[in-house]
This record gives sequence, C-alpha cells and structure tokens, in this order.
Amino acid sequence: MLDGKKTIELRRRVVHVARGTRVWIYSKSPHAVVEVLAIVDRVISAKPEELWSEYKDQLGISKTDFESYFLDVSVGCALVLRDIQRLPCSVSLSEIRDCASSFQPPQFFLRLRTGHPALKVLRMRYEFPRGKGLRSELPDAAYRPLRLDGPTSN
Repeated sequence: MLDGKKTIELRRRVVHVARGTRVWIYSKSPHAVVEVLAIVDRVISAKPEELWSEYKDQLGISKTDFESYFLDVSVGCALVLRDIQRLPCSVSLSEIRDCASSFQPPQFFLRLRTGHPALKVLRMRYEFPRGKGLRSELPDAAYRPLRLDGPTSN
C-alpha cells in the first residue's frame, strides 16, 4: 500500500461504511502491528469479475489470488482508499493488549467505541495533523481500528 500499488482493500462481503471513514490497517504475523492509516474514498459493491476488470491495477494481487479470494462469491466489495500513510510509530498487538488484554485482531473489521482501551492506544500514538484530512472534528467518533475508523471532517 505504501508504494501506491495497492489502493483498494477487498472484502468478500459488502461493507457498509461511510466515505471519509478512517482505516487502521493491521499487518498479520509475523509483524502483528498496526502500521498504516488511510481514508475510505468510496465503497464499491459489484460482481468479482467487474471489480477485477475495473480495478485490477489498484488491487496489489494477482488474478489467480483474486479469483481464489472471491471463489463462490457473487458480490464482492472494494474499499477505495486515499491519503494512505505509514504511522510514525507502529502499534504492536502486544502494546494494544497491554491496555486491552482480551483484544483479538479482527478477521474482517472491528468497531471500537469511544473509551475502548485499544482505541486510546492508537490515538495516543498518532496525532492527526490539522488540515490534512485525517483529523475528525467529532470527539472519538465510532472508531474501528485495525480496519475501519470513524468519519473525518472531509
């Protein structure tokens, strides 16, 4: 994602998420860290063949892997991302669990509500720059780190 080759996050199920939603991206083991932040530009639901035809150059995977991922799926979902950036300091799974001991990384995505310890860790580690499209004017609006986060002011 950080090299610009992948700007779309695929899902086998339709995702209902607002444009401008913050996405905290978790890298699985062996890294096990949240290290990338992006904003949802739009959400597209379509047949997998249509997603591949229209967006193959933005998916960052081979056609074989794409077809395998969407096997037996009639409608897939593409989250088109913008403002993709590396967090200044990644946040490890163990660091999140220090504050939220029962926390498990989601398979799909996870909504964290205001006051959730994992949300506090992520927000403490990243200061949202003013005027850069990543600062929410809503206080801790329904954040969903490790996948989807609350709407931004843009």
